[in-house]
Amino acid sequence: MLRTACIVAFYGFLRCGEFTVSKASQFDPHINLCIEDVVFHSDLVVLKLKQSKTDPFRKGINIQLHKLGQLICPYTILLEYIQIRKEFSPTNQTDPLFITIDKKPLERQYFITCIKKVLDICGFNSSHYNGHSFRIGAATSAGKAKIEDHLIKTLGRWTSDSYIRYIRVTPASIKTAQSRLGRI
Repeated sequence: MLRTACIVAFYGFLRCGEFTVSKASQFDPHINLCIEDVVFHSDLVVLKLKQSKTDPFRKGINIQLHKLGQLICPYTILLEYIQIRKEFSPTNQTDPLFITIDKKPLERQYFITCIKKVLDICGFNSSHYNGHSFRIGAATSAGKAKIEDHLIKTLGRWTSDSYIRYIRVTPASIKTAQSRLGRI
């Protein structure tokens, strides 16, 4: 579950609150991400968010996660997860998409605690990471991949240019940019 949630959060530029709940007892299938909100097509999966920060009228937003044919592929990992999820626990379409080992909806704090434990085990300073890290990481990775600004804005569902704050720039990138300026 953790692997799938992380990959879906990254490729979907998701806010933590879009795939977790504050408290398991507050899970609401009319608001929160359910199994029925995942629709597979031949080359992509559509994740239907019933509500989002940039969807004030609660019309819903569709997030496309394409088949990438790479080692890390959100389509393939989500497909595998759904199959395992159905074997692990009988499911209704309105059940939460992400659940913990004790079959409860994935809580935000539980998710963040798990991520921090994994980061610590891997030798990273987990205090530098939080629930927004996947969104920040996706925006930063998109910037490094030289994806056009308008596409980054679209992928992250930003209605303003605030996405620019998410893109982390390394000192090496600044040096390269300055070096290019010196060649003019």
